[in-house]
Parts: sequence; C-alpha cells; structure tokens
Amino acid sequence: MARVAVWLTNYNSEKHIGKAIESVLKQSFADFTLYVFDNHSTDGAPEAIWAKAAKDARVVKVEIPSGLAGIPLMNFAWDKLNEGDQEYSITLGGHDFWPNERHLEILVNRAEFEAKSGRETALIYTDTWQVNEADEIIGRFQNIVQEGGQTSRPFLPQHIISSVDSPQLFGLWVEKARRAVPFRHQCAGWDHLVVMNAALHGAILWEPNTPLVMRCPPPGDGLHKYAERHFSAAARKGGDQDFIKQLEWLVACIDEACVGTNSIYPMLLTASMFATYVCLRGYNLDIFEDGLRTFNTRPKVQEILRHLVDAAQKIRTLVTV
Repeated sequence: MARVAVWLTNYNSEKHIGKAIESVLKQSFADFTLYVFDNHSTDGAPEAIWAKAAKDARVVKVEIPSGLAGIPLMNFAWDKLNEGDQEYSITLGGHDFWPNERHLEILVNRAEFEAKSGRETALIYTDTWQVNEADEIIGRFQNIVQEGGQTSRPFLPQHIISSVDSPQLFGLWVEKARRAVPFRHQCAGWDHLVVMNAALHGAILWEPNTPLVMRCPPPGDGLHKYAERHFSAAARKGGDQDFIKQLEWLVACIDEACVGTNSIYPMLLTASMFATYVCLRGYNLDIFEDGLRTFNTRPKVQEILRHLVDAAQKIRTLVTV
C-alpha cells in the first residue's frame, strides 16, 4: 500500500481533468495511489481518466453509486479511504492542480518533521491561488490559519470555524487524525466543519513553500447553482434542517473540546458559537427552499435571539462608565 492516498473527485471537468491528474503523476514523491472518484460524468472525462489509468498503475478509478450529489460523493470518498492503510491522504478537485512537482514531497517532509518534533498534527495545507478558465491567477485565499496549540482547547472550535475556508480541507491529512474525525452530516459547510473537528485531534499548519491552484467558479455561479451541484432535489426541499445539522456539529465539537473544564464553559461557548455561526454562515439557509423563513420563525430560535439581544444589552450596561 502506498504511503499517500490522493483522492480526486470529478464531474464533467473534461477540459481540466487531464491537467489535474498529470500534476499528481509528475510529483517527485512517487509513493502514492491516485483514487479518482468520477461522478458518472457525461462529457469526455471518463475516457480521459481511463487513458491515464492505462498508462500508470498508480491511477485507480473507483466505481461509485449512481445518483450521488456532490457532498454525498465526498462522504463516499471519505469513507472509502478508511479501507486502506496509508499514512497520509490528500484531496484535489478535478478542475484544480498542483503547479509544483515537489508539492507532495514538501508536505510529507513537513509532516515527518512535525512528527519527529513531537507535535500531534491533523493536517498541513498550503498557500492557495485562484485561476480563471485561462489559468490566469485572479485571487488568493488570505485566511491563513496556523493553529498548533496557541488557542485554548475549549475555544478551538469557534476559533477555527471563524477562520477556515476551502483550502484547509485540501491539505495533507495525517490519517490517524482524519479517521478520528466523523463526516458527521452531509450538510452545507461540511468542509469547514470537518476541519474544525480536526483541530481537536491535532495541529492545523500552513506550509508556504508550495501552492495549490483552485479554479474559481464560473461567472454567474451562486448559492442556487451550488445547491444543484451538491445536494439532491429532496435535500434542497429540507427547509432549515441542513442548518440545524450544522449547529449540531458545532455543539458536538464544543462538548468534545470542553471535557474536564469548568461546567459553565460549554454553555457560554454554545451561545457564543450560535451567534457567531448565524452571522458568519447564516447565508447557508438560503441554499434550501424556505430555509431562512423556517429557521427565523422557529419559536426556539426567536427565544434564543431574544435572550442573546438581552444579554448583549446587559453587557453594554455593565461596561458603561
């Protein structure tokens, strides 16, 4: 079994899939298996994948169930990795690529250095650039997180969920840590939530010496097109249930982070996390049919908001001099 499992998910990226796969096959660190999860593409991508697999035994095309939306596909791949005995894993989108042929070498070397230094590491991610269809650099992800013990454990979930974006998920995962993190719900924001959960099992470190290149969404892309790609029609009609699942994931991580602490911490952090997450990711409610209205009209949500506003007013009175 190879030391690194690279897993690539794809749907109808015929134009870019060849570049994505080649960027992996050209790596100086060659001890990997590339698992390609093609979601029954209807363009020429499957043929391109088979052609690569025929030339390089490290490319394995994984058969997947039909009818999976984008996030259920990621869940399927996440679980599939558990069948191997690799030391590390890393994911790549079918339209993204690694421009540096030493990408894996740099990341594995960093992981080994951290292990020899006695640091428990969950994942190591890289500088991340965005390109357009012409491969022109048009943006950079600036929310760099370097969390290796600076933040007190009870506050870790809120700190991480307030800071992460897509790039962290695409880092090199230490398998011991990844397997300890459940894919708790097939919900919006799962990529941020799984990284938040990972921080409870090891450091999340930034590696500046190699980049990941991600392709930006096409013009006109938005929440509704995101929903069509990533959720089934039935899931899109679920109102605010998906957002409730996100909140449940947050609460579960707060409870895990607060084991052995002052009993008031979980309650204070739950209230704080709710307020933070509604402000930060409340737009996720708009992904689902009638999600925002359903959530805002829930009696329990209205009661929570009233208490939070009342608490804020009391705090302001307390600090007024």
